[in-house]
Amino acid sequence: MKYTIFFLLFITQLNFCFQDSLKIKSFEIFKSNEDTSLYVKIIYPQIIYPSNYKIQEKINETLKNQFLTSLGFYEDFSSDPENFSYHPSELRIYMETNFRIGYVGKEFISLILDHDEYTGGAHGNNHSIGLNFSLSDGELLKLSDFIKENQLRNLSLFCEQEILEIYKVESLEEVLFEDVINLTGEQDFYIKPNNLIIQFDPYEIGPYYLGSIEIELSFDRIKNLLKPGIKF
Repeated sequence: MKYTIFFLLFITQLNFCFQDSLKIKSFEIFKSNEDTSLYVKIIYPQIIYPSNYKIQEKINETLKNQFLTSLGFYEDFSSDPENFSYHPSELRIYMETNFRIGYVGKEFISLILDHDEYTGGAHGNNHSIGLNFSLSDGELLKLSDFIKENQLRNLSLFCEQEILEIYKVESLEEVLFEDVINLTGEQDFYIKPNNLIIQFDPYEIGPYYLGSIEIELSFDRIKNLLKPGIKF
């Protein structure tokens, strides 16, 4: 099977403006074979932060590294002929990565990477990653940067209560793999105005048919679990 690869980089006109000193631009990469039966499409963010160019470059480099992982998936897959011997020619194989904006404030920003792919089998696969950056040093923030270490168990209990309510069940094992949730300081999360979102990918804590599970907790509700001095 012969593959002609096309590569396109678009600088879109889509700009997100949140405050006088920070904007988010959207860029697109598209790469495919001749009939696009195999392709990768990546839409990724880059910030414009004139008040601190070093922070801007640091965050943008991290974002590109995170989002362009999809390009590596594509190149590895397309370079191995064995990957195509199992697929009918009419089957479309793809990797798509996009982003959402959760929160932009004066002290940090929260973006979400969403990846969806189909490379064969009964269904595709998807995952999301919360990318939360400090605007003071450009570092990625962890859940442990927001939640007191001795309060992670209490945060887990909040998540358990929410899942019981969402699915209208009396036991977590009715819908999840286990009857308990144990969050660590490394748990994936993102932030929306006034809310902390704890997110779980398909298969992470429950079966595929549940899809991604997102637990939304208001900061007012969990204020006693938060580290002091966090400004939302």
